[in-house]
Amino acid sequence: MNKRHRFIYTAAAVLLVIFITTGYWFSRHNLSFTCSSSTVSFYGNNGNNSNAASLNFTQTLNFNYLGKATVFIAGELHTPEGVTYRMNRSVFYDYVHLGGSNYYLQVTDSILAGNDDVPVSLAKTELAPLQQGASRIVGIRQLPSGDMVVANNVGPFLICAVH
Repeated sequence: MNKRHRFIYTAAAVLLVIFITTGYWFSRHNLSFTCSSSTVSFYGNNGNNSNAASLNFTQTLNFNYLGKATVFIAGELHTPEGVTYRMNRSVFYDYVHLGGSNYYLQVTDSILAGNDDVPVSLAKTELAPLQQGASRIVGIRQLPSGDMVVANNVGPFLICAVH
């Protein structure tokens, strides 16, 4: 076997490894979209009782093929005592495709904008899923309209209009 054949076989093997690695990567991180949800209101993480804070916010989600997601949140948190706090934050996630429509998301960072005035103590109880290190498994499916449905283990969480 001469040097030219060895070079061709080596180059083919390297290309094959690159294609297999790229295919594996895309199978683990296969989302690429940006969408926004309408204003959403729900009770906090305290058993959905009337003594829990309520949240009213809009959000923009961005998922990319590199296994990264960003959620931009703007809105208000209302306490049972009648105090309203402004939320304006970006939450950064790493995600992995688990199979089917299921994805594992983990918060890697959170950045607050200047007018976000939710106290840390309230954020820890009412916004725990947005805190660094928090993780969850969600289902993400595309509707025939092109919009996305994000669901947790209980049911649909939000319908997100794709841009």
